[in-house]
Amino acid sequence: MDFGVVCENKNELKYENEITKKIVWKILNTVNEKEVLSPDRAEYNRYCFANKIVNFFAEAELLFKYHDMNKSGELDIQLFPQMARQLKQIYDPRDITKFKKEMHIKKIKKMNLPIFLTLLKRRLFQVIDADSVFQKHFEILDMNKENKIELETLKTYLSLVGDKINLENFNFFLNYNITKNGMLKEGVDDILLSDQKKPTHISLDAYREMLTLFKFL
Repeated sequence: MDFGVVCENKNELKYENEITKKIVWKILNTVNEKEVLSPDRAEYNRYCFANKIVNFFAEAELLFKYHDMNKSGELDIQLFPQMARQLKQIYDPRDITKFKKEMHIKKIKKMNLPIFLTLLKRRLFQVIDADSVFQKHFEILDMNKENKIELETLKTYLSLVGDKINLENFNFFLNYNITKNGMLKEGVDDILLSDQKKPTHISLDAYREMLTLFKFL
């Protein structure tokens, strides 16, 4: 689907429900207004996000319909973390406990499609609006203030937080970006190499690009 057409006319979005069109159209326009990566990557990045978002919410619609076997238009709110995981959003036990507490306080026991999509959107925006978070974490990891991160430092960081990437996954993650991510330039600015031609450091752009891509692998 052409991203420009999507932003100009939400009716081009082939969803079953009008609420899905409205939510996705708003998200796509938000992405269109932002430079999530550096300016020379912005057009590519917006296009990638657009396709991922359009497909994500198409799957979300189908998933809600699948679980709504009685066609009541409502589901138990406690199903949300399980359904979100089916859409590859990460909810660990602490997240689930926090979510249940939030729903109890708000006295929400059922969710219709708009609530389901809105809950999904909360974590989707964490990815879309992550630029300031990326910058903040990069500056923390860039201990020598050289505008680059040592891969060993990044490896340790990723093994301790978030998805807790182990050594095997990290090596795959790094090799995938070096060989298949056309937005990264090995040995120029993004991925710096040692004299032995082994990657040693990555730039801020590479850090954002790699971790953004990892969310969708």
